[in-house]
Parts: sequence; structure tokens; C-alpha cells
Amino acid sequence: MAKDLFRSAAKKQQTLFNAWLTMNDPLAIELIGETGWDCVTIDQQHGVGGNEALLSCLTAAKAAGLPAIVRVANNDPGLVGRALDAGAQGIMCPLINTVDEAERLVRAVKYPPRGVRSWGPYRANIGVSGDYFKTANRFTIACPQIETKGALQELDAILGLKGVDMVCFGPNDLSVALTGRLDIRAKEVQEAMADVLAKAREHGVMTLIFCNDIDFAKSRLKEGWDLVAIGTDASWLASAAAATLAAVESSS
Repeated sequence: MAKDLFRSAAKKQQTLFNAWLTMNDPLAIELIGETGWDCVTIDQQHGVGGNEALLSCLTAAKAAGLPAIVRVANNDPGLVGRALDAGAQGIMCPLINTVDEAERLVRAVKYPPRGVRSWGPYRANIGVSGDYFKTANRFTIACPQIETKGALQELDAILGLKGVDMVCFGPNDLSVALTGRLDIRAKEVQEAMADVLAKAREHGVMTLIFCNDIDFAKSRLKEGWDLVAIGTDASWLASAAAATLAAVESSS
């Protein structure tokens, strides 16, 4: 099996920088790898492109040495299996509300007897030493997103599920759910964030958090989240384009 950067870094309490991709362009992934990011999330919920884009991105991620998480559009075993077979190590599922929904995700990610994943890793087992089937359940990652009131209410049960390897804290959707407005720094969100981090540590579950900006991310680094995402490839491009134009205009 390939090196498991996610689990090895978590054991060493080393935070990984996660590049969150919505444009889903393989060239962008190669460039991101060159700059030193540790891993990628390929967003197929709010990102662009279908299965062909996903396959191209996973190919580029492997070439760049970046382990990949795929956020599927919804809790669909077909989408989960397709992403895993194409080479994703982790599957992130948005808007998990209940422990039953988290269990459905785990079963889609894991092979029997724990789950129901169908056999067919046409890319996932390329370059893998040993028996992929025997090691896949220990290598793959089921990552429900905690971004709803329901998930918070059933947090302990979700974290206690065998096969929930990681959780992703989604501050944007959760802020809307808890406050009715988009405010990731709201008191309710901050309290929920601290609770998720503490309980995940108690259960030995890895943690990922999406940060809208650098200042928000700096605090999460101090708290010791396992994976920290800071903006998206689309937001980086927009910011760099605006800054470049502003710099030129100010000098003219």
C-alpha cells in the first residue's frame, strides 16, 4: 500500500496544508504540488467538472505526490466507489445530519465485511505493493462533514462509528444553520468548532477544517487541527489577479 501521509502526520501531531480545489484543473494541481502543499481536496459538490475531470485531477495528484480527498456531491455509494476506484484515498461527504447517514458513508467507503464497496479499483491499485483488498479498509478515509445542527446533536455517535476516520468541520454552512447568517466567527460557530475538535481527539478521529482566510487559519494551526484548508484555487486566482492589476495601476 502507498504511504499514508494523513495518518502518519496525525500521529506526529503535524498539521497538513490541504489545497481545496474547485476549478479542478490537473495543471493547477501540478503547480500546487510544486509550491509545497501537502495534499488536495477535489471538490465535486461545489466544484466544476464531472468524472473525467476527477480522473484527470487524481492522475495529476498522484504524479505530484499529493494524497487526495474527494468531496462527493452527495451520500451516494456509486459516487463514492467511483472516486475511490479512480484513486482517491479519502471521501468527504457534505451535509451529514445523522449517525445513520454517517454509517451509510462508511459502508460505501469500506469493503466487506465492514462495508459494501464493490470491487474494481482500476486506478487505486496501480503501483500498490501487496494485496490492495487486504489493506484498503485501513488506508481509505471516510470523512463526514460536520456542518449541520443534526450532526452536532449526534456528534458523539458519529465520531464513535468504526470507520469514521476523519471529520471535516464546515464553518460556512454551519454558521448559516446556527445563526441564519454567513459568519464563521460567530460565537455559536466558535463553540461548535472547539467541541468538534475536542471530541474528535477523544475518539482518535482526524480533523480537517476549511478556513475562508489566512487569519482564521492561523488560529486553527495553533489549535492543532490535523488538516487545514485555506480558501480555494478559484479564490487564490481571483485574489492574485486583482492584486497584480492593482499593483500595475498604482504604478502607472
